[in-house]
Amino acid sequence: MKKSLALFACFLFTGVLTGVPAEGTAQTKDSPPEAEQKKQLFESKCQQCHSLERVKEAHLSRDKAKVIVERMSQKPGANISKGEAESIYEYLGNYFIIPPSPPVAPAPIQ
Repeated sequence: MKKSLALFACFLFTGVLTGVPAEGTAQTKDSPPEAEQKKQLFESKCQQCHSLERVKEAHLSRDKAKVIVERMSQKPGANISKGEAESIYEYLGNYFIIPPSPPVAPAPIQ
């Protein structure tokens, strides 16, 4: 029982059970002006062909979204620079991308 409690405390303090993303996967919110700029960039570049609703319904992971944004930015006529693609990805990642599943805690040691 003590081992299970110690394991639970370890996971709790490392952020696994608290919903805090692991290092390198932090999803920070932009300041309101930055978020609005990224939203407008998405609307001007991406919504020519895709609605925001379509993006939401895709239920993309961060990795999949990054691949798609990069691929779409290379399409003829997209006129999306690498910096703009990164901003679009950040906007989607902060507001519409499903977070990675939390790790599953190991079974208690008996």
